[in-house]
Amino acid sequence: MSSINAPFLLYLWDKRTFFLSQFDESLQLSQAAAMLLISLDGPMRMHSQGVDMTCSSALLPAGLELLVDSRGSRVALCYLDVFGEDFALLAPRMTASPGGIWFGLADEADWIRRFDRLHQLVATPEQIYAALEQVINPQQCPPAGFVIDPRIVRAVELIKADVSSNQSIEYLAEQVGLSVPRLTQLFRQKIGIPIRRYRQWHRLFVTSVGVARGMSLTEAAVMAGFTDSAHFSHTFRTIIGMKPSTVLAQAHRIRLFAGNAPQIAVRQD
Repeated sequence: MSSINAPFLLYLWDKRTFFLSQFDESLQLSQAAAMLLISLDGPMRMHSQGVDMTCSSALLPAGLELLVDSRGSRVALCYLDVFGEDFALLAPRMTASPGGIWFGLADEADWIRRFDRLHQLVATPEQIYAALEQVINPQQCPPAGFVIDPRIVRAVELIKADVSSNQSIEYLAEQVGLSVPRLTQLFRQKIGIPIRRYRQWHRLFVTSVGVARGMSLTEAAVMAGFTDSAHFSHTFRTIIGMKPSTVLAQAHRIRLFAGNAPQIAVRQD
């Protein structure tokens, strides 16, 4: 199978989300989660915070406003774990960081070849997850000095446990034993975005999982807490940078999976 005919891959796990396809339009993003991008068919152009750059791989922190033009290339795109462990593991393996964007992944050319091959094979979720484990954390060691604040973990758990409701910040603060100003400050510091934006991001994830499991787009969006499909579409376009129909409404062209992350033994090369 040629890369042109290979389907979209959209694989959803609770820790990470992976998308691989050609982008036919520029992406104007308001980053809600850290992201690793690898362009498979040629360099992509990026603009953020007054900085323009051309690169084939980039690591983007949460909370960044940017424009990405892949110039018609396929892009392997992974939204990383919300607490920042993946980002902390990847940052030292990038070669430069102008304008808040890290680029130049170690062994970049090798990873371009690997993801190109995985796309042509229409790789299974297990194969993709194993590749992500190897590119993000080949030594299977935690990042030095990285600590997850248990109060922020609890706040995220509470949001995810009842995604369709708008739990107040006052309620969340009371449950985790912090004042509202301190929770607001700490959440943004540890997650990279405000609580409201994280709630929107998780609702997009839940909607996509619902579609993967056979629900209509409207049903899945309402179940996840959006008022209607128009509300979902606006949020999707703002955060993801493309229309949801580009990804979710093309069943004949997409391989869509939602499930638990597999137990992976990473192969050392």
